[in-house]
Amino acid sequence: MQSVRQRTIVTKHKQLSKTTPYLYMLPALALAFVFCLWPFFKTIVNSLSIVNYSGKVVQFVGLDNFRELFASSSFRTSLKNTFRFTAIFVPVNVVVCMLCALLCYRKRRGTAFNELLFFLPMAVAMSSAAMIFKALFNPMIGVVNWILGVDINWFNDPSKAMFTLVTLGVWLDIGLDFILLLAALRNVPPQLTESAELEGAGAWRKFRSVQLPLITPTLMFVICTNIKDAMLICAPVMILTEGGPYRSTQTLVYQMYLEGFRSGNYTLGSTISVVVFLLSLVLLLLLFRFEKRGVYYS
Repeated sequence: MQSVRQRTIVTKHKQLSKTTPYLYMLPALALAFVFCLWPFFKTIVNSLSIVNYSGKVVQFVGLDNFRELFASSSFRTSLKNTFRFTAIFVPVNVVVCMLCALLCYRKRRGTAFNELLFFLPMAVAMSSAAMIFKALFNPMIGVVNWILGVDINWFNDPSKAMFTLVTLGVWLDIGLDFILLLAALRNVPPQLTESAELEGAGAWRKFRSVQLPLITPTLMFVICTNIKDAMLICAPVMILTEGGPYRSTQTLVYQMYLEGFRSGNYTLGSTISVVVFLLSLVLLLLLFRFEKRGVYYS
């Protein structure tokens, strides 16, 4: 009788040990479902329907919302501005962060202080940084015009407003991207760089032929996150330019905010959200196609 009871206890213990890990996962899965999966599917349903001001689906209309959206001149302007910001921000941010990492990857006296300076933007809230930049680029009291000796109205000039957004975006992202690229450069085996130097390779040839291929996995991650950040930019636009002047900085997500939250047009807001998701997905999939040929894993 005792042996049967012991076997029963052992069996229950084994069953419990198998189910315990899944029980620990339940809170995380519940949060993911409530705050990620359910809103995602709800947004897709709303984009295919007519939604009233209470957020309730009134009628299923299929793809009519998308046809109406792509026929809108305001949407086409937002789409052009989003791609324009992405095309400028991503390469500029990658180049700036790479140069900063190259300046600091060799440990010298004062390197830790330089690393701290490049990392500091991560400690500043986005809204606070945007307000600081708004003061810096102010045409009347801003330091930027005084340093450059110019009189530019940065936020009311369509050709200059996008420049301020890109500058703020690079400053906000430089901390994390700099740390990632710096770690990648320092993980390059020193024997390889020393061999290249002995062969007479200069700094550019050493970087292009030795260091760059070995840090491509990290570079791939940085580019992916930069594309995601660029496609979802909204808050800097909201604080700095409010989409102006003449909608020259109105992006897709900012238009979604205007339609969905300010105007209560949940139908159009959800449709724009789905479009942003699909565009970001397509860009990242195209980038992953390049990964097979340009990224080297060692």
